[in-house]
Amino acid sequence: MTGVITAYNKERGFGLISQYLVLESIYFDIVDCKAKGLYVGSTVEFDTAITKRGVVAKNIMGIVKLKVRPKTLV
Repeated sequence: MTGVITAYNKERGFGLISQYLVLESIYFDIVDCKAKGLYVGSTVEFDTAITKRGVVAKNIMGIVKLKVRPKTLV
């Protein structure tokens, strides 16, 4: 699954991931992040698991977005 980190509490070590066209955000714990340097607005790929808290994100990896430059005709 893919989504965007929409909230993160550094002191408590958790955050929320939102998905396109999905109303509820998915909780994640910082220990489940496999990449460093993620921030609010980062696009991520993740798995989900069902716990006592409900559905949570696991194995969170950042997705690198490459900028495509248009070719010049000259």
